[in-house]
Order: sequence, then C-alpha cells, then structure tokens
Amino acid sequence: MTCPDPPVLAFDDITLDLRGRRLLRAGEEQPLDPRSFAVLSLLARSPGRVFSPEEILDEVWGHRRVPPGAVGQIVGVLRAALGDDAHPPRYLHAVHGYGYRLDRPEDQRV
Repeated sequence: MTCPDPPVLAFDDITLDLRGRRLLRAGEEQPLDPRSFAVLSLLARSPGRVFSPEEILDEVWGHRRVPPGAVGQIVGVLRAALGDDAHPPRYLHAVHGYGYRLDRPEDQRV
C-alpha cells in the first residue's frame, strides 16, 4: 500500500502547496505556469529519483509533440523560482546523459 502525497512539501525556505498549486520561497509566492508547476510537482514527489526528459515529457505533456529543449527551459524557470543555481545546484540537479532530479534537503512534510 502506498502513502498518498502530502498536501504540502516544505524544505529550507521552500513550501510547495500541491493542492493549492503554489510555490512559496521565503513566504513569497513564486509565479509558475501550469507546466512548470507540474514538472516541479513530479520531481518533488520523488526526491532523489532521476527522471529522463522523455519521462518528464510523457508525464506532463502526454503524447503531444513538444519543442526540443522544453524540459531544459522549464528547469531554468524552476531554478529561478527556487532561488537555485546550476553551478552548484542545491535542489535541482542535471544528471549528465540522463535527466534531472530534485533533492529536498532536510525534508520536512507538513
């Protein structure tokens, strides 16, 4: 039996309200388009798991045609919203040759 996702994920100064579809950083809402929020939710619900771009596209876009680089663009948007950097990343990591993973340091479930 699997546990249902918690309604809110909190780590460091980040709060991800899954039901309310909101990302807060240091108490301030970070605007995200629906696709970006869907990618963040996917990665945050499975911390430490690496998702290939194809898996992300399948999960978020279904079987529609998507422009090349769409996942990379969204990762950039998410890094900005999280206050993260690519060098060195704190939360959102690119795994060379495979995909992306999100680490939730000192994970706290609310």
